[in-house]
Amino acid sequence: MRRAFTLIELLVVIAIIGVLVGLLLPAVQSARASARLAQCRNNLKQMGIALHAYHTTRGVLPMSAVVGNGNGQGQSCFALILRDIEQQPLYNAYNFSIENSAPANSTVVGVRIDTFICPQNPLPSDPLAASQVSRADGTTYTGSSLFARNHYAANWGGGRTNWGTDFYNTKGTAPNKGEFLGVMMTIRSQVGQRVNRCVRLEDVRDGTTNTILLGEKKDGQGWNVGGWAGSEFDVGESPDYAGIDPTARRVYTGSFHPGGPTFAFCDGSVKNLKPTIDRKIWYALVTRDGKEPISSDAF
Repeated sequence: MRRAFTLIELLVVIAIIGVLVGLLLPAVQSARASARLAQCRNNLKQMGIALHAYHTTRGVLPMSAVVGNGNGQGQSCFALILRDIEQQPLYNAYNFSIENSAPANSTVVGVRIDTFICPQNPLPSDPLAASQVSRADGTTYTGSSLFARNHYAANWGGGRTNWGTDFYNTKGTAPNKGEFLGVMMTIRSQVGQRVNRCVRLEDVRDGTTNTILLGEKKDGQGWNVGGWAGSEFDVGESPDYAGIDPTARRVYTGSFHPGGPTFAFCDGSVKNLKPTIDRKIWYALVTRDGKEPISSDAF
């Protein structure tokens, strides 16, 4: 006849199991975090490849956004590369001749695309209503469209008052002081405004290995919300915004990965930048032709 476990023996077994779980859980969490980081890096790698394919076809990198008066406004660089990230049906369904918030485009802009989402991000991933999409001038979108989120943004190479004052005061000279120093920029359609042009890779005179193409943000207004707090990132004083201001999370680069945010560079490489990187190096990585010397081990 078999003897049953005593209470003490049972408690010992439970304690041993608890210790084993305590030892294994951090390893499992670490493995999951590593897998999520690998997925985030792969997202940026795929977008980098898509942008290079766009450049090969058209000879330039896409505009980060189209703004101005009339139709066809609000599109982002991410909409322009849909075909190159295996989203041909969405590209075909989208009407580029009308606004991104127009009813005819509402179905497409509300589709969640995993390539544009960081799996490490714990923030809500529900679509953002048009009335919650803000422009830099404080106005909001009209209409009833819902915009699927995006955790990545183009390097337009600029900072704006209250959002990138130090970069604005530090980099560039008139008429491009602290603005439009990157590689994908807002193109304005109306007459009388400063005219920007799409950038070629040969315009990246600081070297494609030393110039950022895309960066990770903690939040975004939508993958087809072109411009401020949408398809672009403003240059903050660090690569990693650590605050909790909802607007700042959509404007600055930042990450929930322990090692800092992930960036795709113009040469196709993907790197993580630590929050403690020297500010001068961080600023230099954002400009395409600032002539700043950067050593190979600086970041």
